[in-house]
Amino acid sequence: MRTNPRSSNAIVPLSLSVLLLGALLACATPMPQALVEARVAVDAAEREADVARYAPVELDEAKQAIQGAEALWYEDEDTDEAEHQAYLVTRRVEIARAFTAGAKAMEEAEAMARKREAVLLEIRTEEADRALAVAEKRAAEARLDRAAAEQARAEATALAEREKKLREELAELQAEKTERGIVLTLGDVLFDVDQATLKPGATQNLYRLVTFLREYPERQVLVEGHTDSTGTEEYNLGLSQRRADAVVQFLTVNGVAPERTIARGYGKAYPVATNETSEGRQHNRRVEIVILDPGAKAAERLRPLPDR
Repeated sequence: MRTNPRSSNAIVPLSLSVLLLGALLACATPMPQALVEARVAVDAAEREADVARYAPVELDEAKQAIQGAEALWYEDEDTDEAEHQAYLVTRRVEIARAFTAGAKAMEEAEAMARKREAVLLEIRTEEADRALAVAEKRAAEARLDRAAAEQARAEATALAEREKKLREELAELQAEKTERGIVLTLGDVLFDVDQATLKPGATQNLYRLVTFLREYPERQVLVEGHTDSTGTEEYNLGLSQRRADAVVQFLTVNGVAPERTIARGYGKAYPVATNETSEGRQHNRRVEIVILDPGAKAAERLRPLPDR
């Protein structure tokens, strides 16, 4: 059984409290509710004697996690990241409680087993046999609880590492996380003017994208072609569709399953800049690759085609 030495950081020094208060006053955006609830959960667990006794390591991990999450919030006020960190903190509190339940049940089962041994020294009775059955059942349940807690902690750690790796890969791709999914925007440097054949030297990001998609096979992909307003609508729709098809063909040839991708040309329908300047028109001539969240279907995320 683990003991619970008093942690050196159980009481926040006055100076650190003053710093946290100053950070809170300086923060222009209210702390996300998920982060507030995560702090409440950690504080509640810390006040429980059983958690402090049976799961000191897991409780300390939860306390360090909430302190880190709050510090990260005060530093950059990233709501999405704060909510993600709050989820991880909550999971650590759940792990601490699971360890507590398992260890306490094991202790009770062991105590009951010792009691049975004492009874057997006097007389073997049916009641003692029933007590043994209960003790054995509780011991088995305790082992299951501990195994589940170990698995939950491993899953939480793996999730944190996977999210960190995802952020690093998105930075390398220069992609942006949006409500539609992860969006990688490729300008018209992929193609010659009025052409839909990929340039040999313009596929570096596409190779990186292939590597990314192989690592995350659960994600489907929308490839959208866009043009400026120069030319007829019929021509622009055809050109944008051919360019989107060329990118999908590149992904398929390099190992991305074709059922994961859909190509759609939108012509000039969805500009991101004005078409009144050459610079604006250049921004509008692009291919957007939308990497959907796990479970999302590309066919359900298509945008409407323009009326023709």
